[in-house]
Amino acid sequence: MRDLMQHLMKDLDVLGVIFILGLTCYAMRAGGYVLAASMRDDSIAARFLRLAPGNLFIAFIVGGCLSGGLAGLVGTMVALVTMAVTAREWAALGAGFGAALAASTIGL
Repeated sequence: MRDLMQHLMKDLDVLGVIFILGLTCYAMRAGGYVLAASMRDDSIAARFLRLAPGNLFIAFIVGGCLSGGLAGLVGTMVALVTMAVTAREWAALGAGFGAALAASTIGL
């Protein structure tokens, strides 16, 4: 019975931490919306925040591309060029994956 109570208390501790984390995330998101709504559209901070999604996307993508070695870099460059020429996401993805596969097959 004692082991059961200890196990139950551990589960309640975990659920408590999950609840507090969820509440904190919700409060931060709601605070961000309130702050963004109160910001002027022509301020420096507003212009910077509009750039943030692209910067974050590039930061995540660069790490993945570089971890793929030369084949990943070739695929990325082909995808970028294809996207610039065709403006079609699926064409760029297909060309990029195909180029990365081809580069990997020949040993790059």
